[in-house]
Amino acid sequence: MHRRTIIILFIFIILPSTLAYAEDNASVLLKKYNVSSYDPVEEGKKLKLLEEEYSEVSYRVNTHTMLEEAMKLHDEQRKNALMSIDADIYEITDELSRLENLMKQSLDREVPYLMELDARYRTAMQHMIRKQEARKAWVEQQKDVSVLSHADAANDRNKLESLSPKLEKQKKTYEKALACPVLGEVSDFQSPLEIPVQLTSSYGARLDPITMDVMTFHHGMDMHAPEGTAVLAAFHGQVEEAASGDELGNYVVINHGCGVKTLYGHLESYQVSVGEQVLQYQSIARSGNTGTRTTGPHLHFGVYINGKSVDPSVFVAY
Repeated sequence: MHRRTIIILFIFIILPSTLAYAEDNASVLLKKYNVSSYDPVEEGKKLKLLEEEYSEVSYRVNTHTMLEEAMKLHDEQRKNALMSIDADIYEITDELSRLENLMKQSLDREVPYLMELDARYRTAMQHMIRKQEARKAWVEQQKDVSVLSHADAANDRNKLESLSPKLEKQKKTYEKALACPVLGEVSDFQSPLEIPVQLTSSYGARLDPITMDVMTFHHGMDMHAPEGTAVLAAFHGQVEEAASGDELGNYVVINHGCGVKTLYGHLESYQVSVGEQVLQYQSIARSGNTGTRTTGPHLHFGVYINGKSVDPSVFVAY
């Protein structure tokens, strides 16, 4: 009975909370800031269409090239064939002229001899007619040979040249889309602290909290956090910096991919190292009061997209 109770509690308490946990892509966060992002599915479809078009045009270009070579060979063969037929015709023409002259010079010769010349002349003339008919038929036959359209070939080559950079660009876009990783919860983001968010200073212009005499721009959100409060990674990512600076004191920067980075400042200490992979809401540090730009214990939480700070309150509720 006790075991059954545990199972029921797991199903109705643990399981629903697991199903409710969203694994949002980085594009979800970028859209909140109106930053253009790439959908891997859509960019993949575009890439496939371009690859198919490139393959089709490339095939035609290769076909054109082979046909051009075949036509060159064909033209050479045709030229040689015509030269051979013409050479035979010229030879027969010379023979006919020779026989005509011989017949004129032999009018006083015996009849059998004259008849022999006449027979040879008639035979040569028949050969001439057959050769001329063969030449005419051969020429007519060549008209039916499919001739390559040089204009089409040139157009396809130009098209292939224009498609090549488009294809390379789309490949890079698709790779960039694939590089946008899953961040974790974005729309239902909880807190970069183990406690709920209590805003103490918002993002944007404010009266300098140190000098109290000039307006300065605050590139993050300050959240109430007693010293030693667990600081959590906002999203899945890789630790890019874990160091100490003059103004921020101890701080950590996490790179989440797709140009998204988060910063955690004024830490008492941090428990991660550069290059370490962290999961969303994983404890990475303890809040503190380090650095020259602090008036009390708190967490300075910054969000950066493509190197520029953005307002964390777009997804951080308080």
